[in-house]
Amino acid sequence: MDTPPVPAEKFLELAILHVNAGKPDRARVICEHALAAYPSHPAVLQLLAQLQLDAGQLEDAHRHIAASLMARPDHAPSLLVAGGVARAQGRLADAARALSQAAALAPANDKAWFELALVRQDLRDFDGAADALRQLLRVVPPRAEVEVNLGIVLQEAGRMDEAMEAYGRAYRLREDTFGRIAHALSTPSAGRLWLDLGDLHAALRNASG
Repeated sequence: MDTPPVPAEKFLELAILHVNAGKPDRARVICEHALAAYPSHPAVLQLLAQLQLDAGQLEDAHRHIAASLMARPDHAPSLLVAGGVARAQGRLADAARALSQAAALAPANDKAWFELALVRQDLRDFDGAADALRQLLRVVPPRAEVEVNLGIVLQEAGRMDEAMEAYGRAYRLREDTFGRIAHALSTPSAGRLWLDLGDLHAALRNASG
């Protein structure tokens, strides 16, 4: 009597258990076994691509996430993986397209907006990065680190008053962001010079926004 094949979902369940246990190499091997049995399974391809991205196996990750998206072109989690692979490979325009699509399909996904902001910043599209960070702040509780990033890209865009508002919100949420804010403001090309750090503390406490 023939043994029934192991369902793809069982492979995925086992692989995810190993990921959660901190054993990504073992999870990757399980996904490879699953792919041998189910060569076109989009979820197996997606998980394997993510594991390969994490391991720096970029060419294999690119091949597998592209195959996954052939079956599910509008699958936001797969587009997130595709964006991560493209960014790691230096294909920033491709990364921006994939992440923009992921964010449009899943507007409540904070990772999509954050990754899109990073790629737009890499592309020196500072206004676009600011827009993505503002969308992120609409779907997550107030986060000081996001406000600092917003201040940085607004500063790079030459919008210093708005940058100070973002820095002020960050500082009021968490005063330990002060060092990062002070460092950003010292950037020669786009910053402001504060000779007295006490004045800067006061300015951040009192910044509108």
